[in-house]
Amino acid sequence: MKKRILQPELNRKNVTPEKQNQYIKTLKKMIDCKTVYDKDGTNIEEYNKFYQVLEQEFPNLHKHAKRLTFGGGCFVYVIEGRRNPEIKEKNMISNDTSNASKKPEVNINKNIMLMSHHDVVDGDDTWETDPFCAVEKEGALWGRGTIDTKTPLFAQMQACEELLAEGYEFEGMNVYIGSSNNEECCGDGMVLATQYFKEKGIRFEVVLDEGGAITTGQIPGVTAKSAMVAVHEKSRHVYCCKTKMDSKGHGGFGPATDNALVRMSRFISEVSGKKIYQGNFYPEVKATFTSHAPYMSFPMNLLFGNFTVFGPIIKKIMLNIPQTNPMLATSISFTTLFAGEKEEMQVKAKKVEGTMFLRCIREEDLVAGLKKIKEIGEKYGVEIEEVLRDYCQPTDYNGKAFKVLEEVLHKNFPDVIVAPFLLTAGTDARHFTQIADSILRFAPIDLDKKQFASIHAANEHIKVKNIGECVCFYKDFVQKISC
Repeated sequence: MKKRILQPELNRKNVTPEKQNQYIKTLKKMIDCKTVYDKDGTNIEEYNKFYQVLEQEFPNLHKHAKRLTFGGGCFVYVIEGRRNPEIKEKNMISNDTSNASKKPEVNINKNIMLMSHHDVVDGDDTWETDPFCAVEKEGALWGRGTIDTKTPLFAQMQACEELLAEGYEFEGMNVYIGSSNNEECCGDGMVLATQYFKEKGIRFEVVLDEGGAITTGQIPGVTAKSAMVAVHEKSRHVYCCKTKMDSKGHGGFGPATDNALVRMSRFISEVSGKKIYQGNFYPEVKATFTSHAPYMSFPMNLLFGNFTVFGPIIKKIMLNIPQTNPMLATSISFTTLFAGEKEEMQVKAKKVEGTMFLRCIREEDLVAGLKKIKEIGEKYGVEIEEVLRDYCQPTDYNGKAFKVLEEVLHKNFPDVIVAPFLLTAGTDARHFTQIADSILRFAPIDLDKKQFASIHAANEHIKVKNIGECVCFYKDFVQKISC
């Protein structure tokens, strides 16, 4: 890949001091709302306070957009743009495929989804400041959610607020701004929203959610900043593993080395000990390194610039490093184990159940490995039943959506390398896999090592100058993606 000349950071877009102060004021109000999700609903007042802040701070958005709500607080704002007769019905999906060729053409807009959840994890007494009372110090705004992910949500809403104030007509597209109230606990907010979109036949050209950011030092041998755009995330698959002891005969005569608990233990031990999944350099993982190779120092540039020669060596090394192994292989973990009955004490458990959690990169890889796991299960009398299948399709990083995002990044952050990557964590965006042409996971937050370490930890903060950069980024993305 050809090396692009990176421009100094001073060439980034700046906002006026007046705008910056207003941005800080609004974001502070959002941070001050302790939107920590509680299944019992005891924290509903903080959520309601947050929704009131949004209504007060984004009047144009509330005037021109339709607001949809799902579950206990997941919301989606819909800005309907001016119709473009050249855009046909490809942005709609239908449950009726029996006579698809005869469906009448309907002139509609493209659908674009901007996403960032508004629930946050709780704070603790290790913070230097009150996590739910935003404080500006040392050129940064401190508070829970400044990175994950109230700043991106603020910037998305502010970008559309300003575009509406400027008379922008959103020609040829409908812009959706979606935000879940319970993403941090894998809640049902965006699950319900995507069910609604499926029922209404709404399809998205692109979904832009959290997941990647601008980072430094994450790629070996690279000193420049990297805009890491996740084009895929590892999927989640849950299986229930069951076994029971033979009930024939007196319990006292049964072999102590062959009962339900022993069988399950041996099954878990063998599955965990074997290399069921050998791993692979999938395209998006390989692209992460080939995109950075021209900027690497020697000998890293030689290694990662010649995958045909050095790929097998790199793969072997990465599979043996705990931090990089998940980038190449399906992971297996046993998360729960239940034996016997809770109501009574037993000398020997008659049945045992365990939960096996698999996270795959490609579904065909998952299926091949699962066949091996079931063969081991048969050996120990363990039955394996699927409980959850949550597979997410990868996005083409050579497609239009990624190229538009790359162009907007080059314009707003000329000092960074743009690269696709695989997200080993999870986002709400995965729920859109059946109704979106492209799913990209990136928020334009410039993270140093301290900021990166503060995610879900103490002293979360964002640089003040970066807040305005986020707004500019989303404004440019919305305008560019419609072209």
